[in-house]
Amino acid sequence: MVKELLKSKVVKAGTWYTLTNFFTIGISFLTLPIFTRLLSTEDYGITSVYSSYLNIFVIVFSLDVVASIQRGKFDFKDNYNQFVSSVLFLGTISFIIFSLLILAFQSFFSKMLDLEPILLYVLLINAFFAFVQNLVLAKFRVEYNYKKISLIQIANSLIGVILSIILITRFFTNTKYLGRILGSSLPVIISGFILLLYIFTQGKEIINKIYWKYALIISVPLILHNLAGIINAQFDRIFINKYIGSSEAGIYSFAYNVGMIIDVLWASTNQAWVPWFYERMDANNYSAIRKRAKNFRDFFTLAYILILFVSPEIIKVMADKRYWDGLVIVPYIFMAYYFNLMYSFEVNVEFYTRKTHLISIGTILGAVINVVLNIVLIPKYGYVIAAVTTVISNFFLFVFHFIIVNYLLRIRIFGIRFHLVSLSYVVIATTVFMVFQNYLLMRISVLVLGTICLYSVYKRTK
Repeated sequence: MVKELLKSKVVKAGTWYTLTNFFTIGISFLTLPIFTRLLSTEDYGITSVYSSYLNIFVIVFSLDVVASIQRGKFDFKDNYNQFVSSVLFLGTISFIIFSLLILAFQSFFSKMLDLEPILLYVLLINAFFAFVQNLVLAKFRVEYNYKKISLIQIANSLIGVILSIILITRFFTNTKYLGRILGSSLPVIISGFILLLYIFTQGKEIINKIYWKYALIISVPLILHNLAGIINAQFDRIFINKYIGSSEAGIYSFAYNVGMIIDVLWASTNQAWVPWFYERMDANNYSAIRKRAKNFRDFFTLAYILILFVSPEIIKVMADKRYWDGLVIVPYIFMAYYFNLMYSFEVNVEFYTRKTHLISIGTILGAVINVVLNIVLIPKYGYVIAAVTTVISNFFLFVFHFIIVNYLLRIRIFGIRFHLVSLSYVVIATTVFMVFQNYLLMRISVLVLGTICLYSVYKRTK
């Protein structure tokens, strides 16, 4: 069984994605002690807000055509390279139009986004080549070209860290946030330019109305979905920066970056899961999906518990005391990311059926809850409440998509019992952690006892 698993392209891809993503985030974590000492909490807040706007620009300015790339593999099998190059050109035209609009009203947008002009120029260039890179990585992912993905991501991460340190310490000593932003942006811009030429050379097709119509039908409804997802995840830090301060936004963002370990784990495994899931959906093999989904969920839960229970020590090692105030929001951030796992099981069904308008409805409703709660509660209770509102909105995000798949599309694969088990896992684990958060020995004892109990249950039910 182990030999067969090791031969599986899904297992290989998932392993490469996970190791690569953990390597890149490992570099980020190993360098966190450097950047949290080189950058003030205010500098850290500015770079975090810049990243939030970057994600928004990538989605909106490209019309989110990246969303059609993986599904297009199954509908244009014989002309896939031509499809990809044509869709890339469509996204490029859209990006140029939006960028010209921003530049025409530069002072207005600079003031509205609270970004100085130089950051706005960098943001436009960075966002375009980030879009190119995302599109190419989506193509590689559905083709199981995991080695190319690993090479690109690792190179960007390593070079970005080295460049950032050099720029901060040598050239931007008075505007350190700018050195950090340029350092992380330049590798993406360079690799994005190379990948742009690669796709156009390989596909040799730029204008095709059939491909464009297909991509737009899938992608345009998803703009609101993905934009709402970004707002749900990052509106809080933008709001904190604007109404409380860059320093508080920096502390909040740092704590969020610790929680990103869970997000990286979910994203890595989900990247391998989706192509396999599509293949089983094509074969109507729901029983195989349900069986593997339980394995997926249980593995993720174990990793969630292990990382959560050592998260206070991670924070204390990674940053000085200026950032330790963020300890209090870590369990809420972790729980919010766990709800992303639960939501992804259902939303992948919506992606497969190409009901992208329904996907947007569910995600927008979740984002509205998040925005309203943040506007009402953050000015009164501070940045800590922003983590709680993220938990609430992410839970409702899952609920909305569960209702859409099970009651509007009438596709019942996982069922309520599967999700109730997931919910009980995350609530119990997070509650136990919060009780013993300040007691390292108790947390270790709980981990050891829990591992023994789980092993005993496994042996009895094997």
